[in-house]
Amino acid sequence: MTEKELYPPIHDLFEKRGYKVNAEVKDCDMTAVKDDEFIIIELKRNMTVTLLAQGLRRQRTGADVFVAVPKPKNYSFNKFRQVFSVLKKLELGLIFVSLRGEHSFAEIVFEPKPYTSTYKDYKKKKAIMREIEGRTVDTNTGGVTGTKIVTAYTEKCIKIACILDMYGELSPKQIRDYGGADNTQSILRFNSYGWFEKVRTGVYRITNEGRKGLLEYPELEKYYTELLMKEKK
Repeated sequence: MTEKELYPPIHDLFEKRGYKVNAEVKDCDMTAVKDDEFIIIELKRNMTVTLLAQGLRRQRTGADVFVAVPKPKNYSFNKFRQVFSVLKKLELGLIFVSLRGEHSFAEIVFEPKPYTSTYKDYKKKKAIMREIEGRTVDTNTGGVTGTKIVTAYTEKCIKIACILDMYGELSPKQIRDYGGADNTQSILRFNSYGWFEKVRTGVYRITNEGRKGLLEYPELEKYYTELLMKEKK
């Protein structure tokens, strides 16, 4: 059993309730946002001190924080009374995930209490919200390690690469006119992934490395290519 397996049932639980759910956002395993509600969920295979510490750090953003673990075998309330008491004292919510293959499901055992500390990291919250707002198609899975995480920045690079792949050599302004990011020029200049190259003053094209890069993100490449094709008609 891996933390990755906990993600789909929790994703479904919150998505059905109308939340926008994202995985691996600025070190948070999961986030769920709806209107003014801001939730962070941390996933672990077991209830550990590390998990509780992660939950407490996330509270500093002002979010409602859940910790999520597999539902223990032979679960009984009496056995977990003390654990529940500690979590409630820490103002953390709890989610149990019953792992049953295709029939896995998540349940909220209890909600987190409002964070009462006077210390709040508004800078961290702003960074998380900016990252969430910058994502269109979330292809990440919470609780994974050793895999590429698609950030909002990555998504912008993918869209620019799709535009250049479809239309050929363009200026930053032309790319923005086709739906590229407001900071297209900065992305092209810094060229973090090596996907773009300047062919002459103010004009860029996609590189072979860029086309290979798109193959690593097939869902997003398909999404943006189809979107561009619709706008082209």
